Amino acid sequence: MSVPEQDPPTLPALRALMRAEAAALCASLPPRAGRFGLRLDRHADADPPACPDAVAQWVRLHLANDHWCGDLLANGHEALPFADDAFAIVWVHHALQARVQVRALLREAARVTEPGGLLVLGGVHPLSIWSPWLAWHQRAATHREHLHLPAELVRTLGGMGLRMEKLLRYGSFLPRCTQGDAPNAFLGGGYLLVARKHADAVIPLRPMRMRAAPPLHAGFAPHAHRDCA
Repeated sequence: MSVPEQDPPTLPALRALMRAEAAALCASLPPRAGRFGLRLDRHADADPPACPDAVAQWVRLHLANDHWCGDLLANGHEALPFADDAFAIVWVHHALQARVQVRALLREAARVTEPGGLLVLGGVHPLSIWSPWLAWHQRAATHREHLHLPAELVRTLGGMGLRMEKLLRYGSFLPRCTQGDAPNAFLGGGYLLVARKHADAVIPLRPMRMRAAPPLHAGFAPHAHRDCA
């Protein structure tokens, strides 16, 4: 008996895993981290942004036919249409699993993250049971999901000036529509990587205290006589 191919966002178990990722993200982000946040989604019908207390406003983009769509429209092969250091939080939500240039996308995500801000990566862990399950559901698909090891992403981000602050697993061990409430499941189906962008190093100059020169006496030495004209 053949099972019809399903697009990943329509799989109830995968949608439940994404909700578990949002819960793990909310537990990892500080409140009021900044004014703006950017969310880069793999699919258009991903759940609404979580963590409303983390930033005042989320900007959402998703991939569609090599283009970024959503709040803005941009070419997926070009730079993100944002200024440098624009967002306090950048959440790459399963977008690395698309057919993208991973280093280029990470470089752009790091560029638009403000110094001291957070870059968050989330997706299906390639060493979990979810990986062959997802491949089986996409066995006849033209564009399959590409999964990445978190350790490789940590090394890539390190070369871009970001320091890993947290790496955890979330979700259930087996693909299912209900997920556990624990934000850190040792063998969960998904991973969440939180990295912080280094702030520009500014070394304050310590003012040097100048020693006062000894006062000069303009008088004559003792027992000296002034010649008369």
